[in-house]
Amino acid sequence: MKVQDIMEEKVPFVTVPGTRDEVLNVMRETKKTYLPVVKKGKMEVVGTISERNLMDKPEESQIALLMKRDPITVSKETTVRELVKILLENNLRYVPVTKDGKELVGMVSVSDVVRKAIAVEKDLGPIKHYVKKELVTVWEGTPVPVAFKIMRLARVSVLPVLDDNGNLSGIIDDSDFLHLSEVVSEEKVSSISATSEGTDWSWDSGDIFHITTKILRLPNRPIKEVMTKSVETVTELTSFEDCARKMRKFDLNQIPVTDAKGNLSGIIRDIDLIRGFFQISK
Repeated sequence: MKVQDIMEEKVPFVTVPGTRDEVLNVMRETKKTYLPVVKKGKMEVVGTISERNLMDKPEESQIALLMKRDPITVSKETTVRELVKILLENNLRYVPVTKDGKELVGMVSVSDVVRKAIAVEKDLGPIKHYVKKELVTVWEGTPVPVAFKIMRLARVSVLPVLDDNGNLSGIIDDSDFLHLSEVVSEEKVSSISATSEGTDWSWDSGDIFHITTKILRLPNRPIKEVMTKSVETVTELTSFEDCARKMRKFDLNQIPVTDAKGNLSGIIRDIDLIRGFFQISK
C-alpha cells in the first residue's frame, strides 16, 4: 500500500504572507487543526501550521512567524511503511504530499494510516502492550483556562475528565480548546520620558504609543460545560483493527481504555496504534 491509497487530495491550505485570522477562519470552516502553508500565487509548500502553533504564540499574528518552516514531505509513491517510519522518527502527525518535492498535491496523517490501513487489516492481536498507562486527568469543575494550562505543562493533547467520584465523565482535546478560543484585541499603552543629565529637572516627551495585539482567550467556564460527554472506550483485549475501526467510525484520535469493571486504566492514541502496527508487521 502506498501514500496515494490513503492520502487526502483536496487539502485546505493557507498562504504567506497571511495572518492568524486567516488560519483560524480556515481551521474553523474545515475543522482541520493542521494546515500546509504555500507561497501566495503558487502551490509550493514552504511550511506547516497547527493549532498548537497558534496557542503557543498567542500574540503573534503573521503566518510566517507562526509556521514551522521547511517541513518534511512525502510523495504519492512513498509506501505506507516508509510513511509510518517518517511519522514515528520525527514525531509528526501530518505530512504534506508533494510533487517533485515542492508542489502540494495532498496531505497524509496518522489518522489516515489508522483508518485506511490498520482498520482493514486482520489478526493483528490485542492493543494491551501499546496502551499508555501514565495518564494526566482533570476534574470536571476545573476552569477551561486552567485545564488548558495543565495540558500544555504536561505536554499532552487530550485530557480525560473525572467527576467528583473519580469516574470518567468526559474528554477534551487540543481541537476543543481551539474551537472554544476567541480572538480578542488587547491594547497596551507605553509612554516615554527622559531626564537631562546633570540637571535636577526632567521633561516629559508627551509621546504615548498605543500598541494593539490580537490574542486568543479561553472562556472562564468549568470543563464539564464544554467537554465531550459521550465517551467511547475500549479494553486492553480490543484488537488493533477493531480499535482502528472505532476511531474511524467516531472520528477519534484517542480512546480511553477501561478495565473489566469499567474503571479508567489508560488511553490508546492513534500514534500508539501505528507504532504497534509498525512493529507487528515487520
